[in-house]
Formats: sequence, structure tokens, C-alpha cells
Amino acid sequence: MNFRNRATRTTTVAALATLALGVAAPAMAERIGVSDPADVGGASLSDIRRVTVNHGPEQLFVKVAFTELKPRSEAGPSGLAIFLDTDATKGGPEFRLGTGLQRGTDYQLMKIRNWKAVGQPLTCDHRVRLDFTANVAKFRAARACIGNPAEVRVGVKMTDLYDASHPVHDWLGEPRSFTNGVASS
Repeated sequence: MNFRNRATRTTTVAALATLALGVAAPAMAERIGVSDPADVGGASLSDIRRVTVNHGPEQLFVKVAFTELKPRSEAGPSGLAIFLDTDATKGGPEFRLGTGLQRGTDYQLMKIRNWKAVGQPLTCDHRVRLDFTANVAKFRAARACIGNPAEVRVGVKMTDLYDASHPVHDWLGEPRSFTNGVASS
């Protein structure tokens, strides 16, 4: 699926070099933002609204904004999965960050294959922070933790179990889809 991406910074030097040399170079961005419509019809406060990806030289940052993020749930919890596709030739993500969206929940970064966890949770440098005032979840991982990829595509899925008999799922875009690739700066 082609997302309406808005690159907030681009690699100007590469563009100028391309113009000067007349050689086509791959488009490079180090940060993108992707908006997601309010598409769960009010069935969840945790509706994904915007995802920002910043792929820096040392770390990858993913920020997910929600309609409303609550520290406690009156019924079932909600959770978030961030999928990282670090090798587009393999057809699917290589890593998944899973976290709850309420205060006191834990998180795990796992290697995955065919959308399923493989092995034990990773212990490399990564962190999740929930900001209930700003209604955002922030994920940070050292690039070395995810294999120092030149480019990363990100998929995001929220699951709300407020009514466990009718779980609400919200993907950024279509199910199992990704943002465009974000190159490391």
C-alpha cells in the first residue's frame, strides 16, 4: 500500500550530488511521519492516529500517537506491536516489539520469522516509554540491536481487549503493511 508519507527531512547532499552527476540515486529519508485516520469507529480510545519513524545513525525511534492513551483500563487491556522489516528481500518483518498500553505493563523485543516469535526476548539496548499526557508510545532501539540495517520499514498494530469477546484491531494502513523504507542518516 502506498502511504501518504511526508518526509520531514531529506538528504539534500545526495540530491545535489545526483543532479550534479546526472546519476539516479535511491531516495533517502531519515525521518517520516504517517497519519492514520480515526478508523475504529470509536470502539477504542487507543486508535492509532500517527506514526513517526526516525532512523538515526545510532538509534531507531518510533513514536505512535493515539486518540487517547489511558493509564488504566476498566476492563481488558490494550497492546501495541511494532514490526520492523530490516531486509525487504525476505518478505516480512525480522523484529517485533510487543508492549501493553497501560501503566505497569512490560515490553519485549523479539526476532520473528513468518510473523511469529523465534527464540528468547532480546536483551540489547531498547526501551519503551508511554506518555499518557501526550497520548503517545515511544520506542527506541540501538541500531546494533536490530542488525544495523541501512533501511527500515515499520508496521504498527494496536489490539484492544476492552471487550474480549470483540477485540478491536487497528493497523497503520492495511493489515501487515509497512511504511516506506527509512534510511539511516
